[in-house]
This record gives sequence, C-alpha cells and structure tokens, in this order.
Amino acid sequence: MSTFLHPASLNVLQRYRQARALLRHTTRASNPAWYQDALDLDLQLHIRMDGRVVSAFFFDRHKAQWSKGPELTEADLRDPAKIEACAARVLLQARSLKATALGVILHLADEFSTAELKPELDNPAALQDLREAAIHKPDTILDDSSIPPEQNSWRVLPYPAQGSGVIGTTITLSRQYAPFLATFRQTGEANNFPITTHALSAPLLAVMGLAQYAPPQPGKSTIAILQYPWFTALVFFNEHGDLLLIRTLQHRLLRHSTQLRHAVATTNASLEFIDPDILILTLGQDLDPGLQQDLSLAFPSSGITLITPPTPDILPAWCLEPVIAAIPPPKGTTSPSLTFGILRDEKWALQDFLPTPREVVEIYPTRAEMKLLRGLSLARIGVVVVAVAAAAWFVFGILEIVRRDAWTFNTNESDFIKSRLQKLTTELHKSEHWDNLLDDRSKAWASMELLSRLFPERSGVLVKNFSHSVRPDIAPGQAKIGFVKEWKITGLARDEALERLNTLNTQEGISAQFSEVARITGNTVFNPALRTRSIAVNVRTQENGNYKPLPIEETYDTDESSYSFSFDLTITQRFETSDPMAINVAKAP
Repeated sequence: MSTFLHPASLNVLQRYRQARALLRHTTRASNPAWYQDALDLDLQLHIRMDGRVVSAFFFDRHKAQWSKGPELTEADLRDPAKIEACAARVLLQARSLKATALGVILHLADEFSTAELKPELDNPAALQDLREAAIHKPDTILDDSSIPPEQNSWRVLPYPAQGSGVIGTTITLSRQYAPFLATFRQTGEANNFPITTHALSAPLLAVMGLAQYAPPQPGKSTIAILQYPWFTALVFFNEHGDLLLIRTLQHRLLRHSTQLRHAVATTNASLEFIDPDILILTLGQDLDPGLQQDLSLAFPSSGITLITPPTPDILPAWCLEPVIAAIPPPKGTTSPSLTFGILRDEKWALQDFLPTPREVVEIYPTRAEMKLLRGLSLARIGVVVVAVAAAAWFVFGILEIVRRDAWTFNTNESDFIKSRLQKLTTELHKSEHWDNLLDDRSKAWASMELLSRLFPERSGVLVKNFSHSVRPDIAPGQAKIGFVKEWKITGLARDEALERLNTLNTQEGISAQFSEVARITGNTVFNPALRTRSIAVNVRTQENGNYKPLPIEETYDTDESSYSFSFDLTITQRFETSDPMAINVAKAP
C-alpha cells in the first residue's frame, strides 16, 4: 500500500489525489470501524501487562463471549523485531474469526504514578481544559514537569470529594509500549483492515470496578488497596463514597512495599478517617497473602475485606480489568456516589494513554469527508479546473526559476569551487577524526560525581565497593565501534533507603540521575536522551545477616550491623556504533 503524506505538506491537487487513492484502495468510506474506538468494536483483543505476566484474551462484544488470545511475552511487546510478527499473527487470527475490524486494548498494570497539578489551576470549572492540556501541553499544568513529555503520557484524574484540597491529580505512564500499538495500527493500514488501539491504566479500571464489586458503604470512609506485582495503589474515599486521594507505592523486587502499613496509617491520620473500611484487591500472581493480617494490627477496629470478584472461567481471578473495560455493569449495580458515575460516564477511567498521534490522524480524511468524496463524481469538471490552475502555477514557478542568475552560472568558476571544496572537506574529515578519538568518554571524577548523586550523604546507604569499567563493543567491518560502560556498587542499606533503591532500579529513575550528572558536569557521555544509547540497571537486595536492631541514637554510619539490607547495584550503559561518542577505528583520512 502507498505511503500517505500529511495534507499540510501537499498542495490542493495532491490532497485530492491522495483522498481519491484512499477512497479507491481502502474501505474507509464503507467500514465505520476505521473511526470507532477500540472498546466499541465487536471483536476486541485485551492485552494485560503487569511486569510478570502478559495475558491476552479475545472478547466478542456481540456474543459477550471471551476466548483465549495469542501467547505473548514481554519481548513481543517491546522487541521491534518481534512486534511485527506478533501483529501479523493477531491479524490472521482476527480474520479467522470472521471479523471486519479489531480493537486492541492494552491494560498497563506494570506502572502507575501520580504528578501534582499546579496549585493555581485549582478550578473545578477548568477540568475539561486541563484534560485536553494534559494530552497536548502537559508542561503547562504540571507542578513538576522535569520528566520529558516525549517519554511519558499524562492524564488528569479529578477528586470529586468535598474537602480534598485539590481538584485532582495526573496519572503518569511511560510511552514504552507506543511502538507496539503503532505497529498494530500500521499493520491494519497495510492490510486494509481496521485495527484501532487503546491503552488503559489498569488501576483506574480497578477503581471504577469497585462501584460494581465492592461499593463503599454510606456513612463510612473507605480505603481501597490495589495490589499489583510492581506497585500498590492506595485509594481513599470519604464517607459519601467519593474519591479523596490516590497514591502509589513502588515495590518491584518485593511482594509488598515495606512502607505499606505506615503509608496507610499516616495518610489515614492526615485525612482524619475514623475506623475506615479497608478493601483489598489482589491483582497479580504470587502477591503477599498476609496483607490482611498485617493491616489488622494497625487498624484493629476497621473492617478489612479481601475482595474476590467473579471473572469468566477463561480469565484468571486476578485479571479483572479487561472485564471492567469491556462489559458495562448491569443497571442498578452502580454506586450512587459522584465519583463512580463520572469515572465511567465521562470516561475519566477509560482515557487513552497512548492514542494515535495527531499528525497521523490528520493524514486521513474524516468519515464525513470520505462520504462527501464519494459524492463528488459529478463534480469532475471542477477538479479539472483546479488541476489546470495547479499546472499553470507550477509552470509559472519553473519560469521564475529559469530567469534567476543561477541558470547563467560560469562552469569554470564551478570547477574551481568544487576543487576547493574537496580540499576543505578532506581537512574537515581529518579534524573530525582526531576530535572523535580525543572525546571525553570516561573520567574518574565524573563517575565519582555519579556515585555521590546516587547516594547522597545521610541517605541511609553505606557503600562498600565501587568499580567502573569500559570495554569496546567490537563490530567487524564497521568504521566505528561502540563501547560498554559498567558501574558496580555494593553496600548496605537501611529501611528508609529501599524506596530510593527501587527508584534507581527503574529506567526513569536511573535516566534522571544520568541526566543530572550530564547537566552538572557538562559531560555529554552521561546524557541518556540519545536513541543510540541504552541504560540497563539491576538492583538486588537481601537481608543483612549481621543486622542488629538498635535505637537510632545508638547507631553510627559506619556500623554495618545497623543496616538491615545489603544490595548489589549494576549499571550498564551501551553506546552503539552510530552514537556520536563511537570510536573511529579506520585510519585518518
């Protein structure tokens, strides 16, 4: 299929021809699925990624029937070499089910964080404007916009409860799965088969599902705890069942956050809840089964309930979000609170975090324009007039070019300039060659600055060993070679340092540290924003066998027995052969 261009780059005649090509070679004028949301299509593929397991299920909306989806792995969602094969396999399976379109719904259950709105935007009447700004201009509404917009996606979530203090917050997700969804859409375009996509935040769906499976009791404040493999979401409702606050605790290497009970207790005290009901939803495999008993120690007078909603036989009990998204609850089962009404009716919980980019959407005519185009067969005379005018304009432009002085340029002068340019180009290549070999790629003081930024003073960490190594990544036959830098740090950590270690063990956390070192030192080799560089981090923590619990006033920083955990931190930074820092191996010109 031809590659279509954005209309802004085309003249009037080219736009018309492209639209006619779309009319002739695609089903956009006859199949409304091209313009429908993925959740509105009859055949839907729900894919849920929680950091440990990738689950996929087909849902036939017409029959209200679930079936097993394709076997997917994390590599199928992230490896560009496997995504295309995965999309082709899914398309073949959809056609075998006699479908005329497919909606791919991605449930993101492996990450969830919040970012606060600017205090001056605390205006309930401006929620819809904030909703649009979060998509197209997030830096204008975020109180802290240090995370690059091209790497993350923000969506506004309102706090309808009275006394919440703010009108809402923003939910932040990375764009790591955007290429996966884009490949599915491109596969549909290439095969003239509508494939629309939708990326949902799984925790938001779980909150919306509480209205059906465990609605808050009137007159009682409620705390909902949503357990996921890599994080826990804490959701607080006031006595009217309206959302007051939502926060998240990360624990990628642990069965639950070590700060969970403390976080629930302190937030409960700050909100002045009295003996709230506590609802626990376990939304992943092999999660902590003793959370209910652990919370009963801090909340002896509260009712603590483990919620186990029913799911279709083909779906695991912990895979609840696809059911909530695909099947609206029966009438009469929703909660009367304002929160649950707007989460589904106004689709606050159904917001698309990875929509089709605007510049791609604008390439194709709207459904109304496609219908209008079909009726323009009788207006070809006008099209011919436009074509003649466009041709005349083109000829006039050519005549103007021919009249310019460049057409009478002396060829002898051209040869002299060409010879001089060749000499200057040779000198430039020599300079670039030696500049490349002398580039600052690895200095000890910059690595020490990285260490001090990773573990500031009084951060609850005792570093025992620190090593830094660099090795070439040899690629035979290449003019340049990449290289790999590796930092290894071992040490001890107290409880308060676990959250920092967990943050460093994320792509966002370690990239932020490298960006800061690059900014402070001016050493561009630490800049992680280039696509030719990649950073991998691995943190392993375990209990310190020599740990002896002592009062804080009796401990000192160098006392290894006062640290409850030991850790190994490995950071690997890889530079490809196309990176500006790649090393020349060819001889100097």
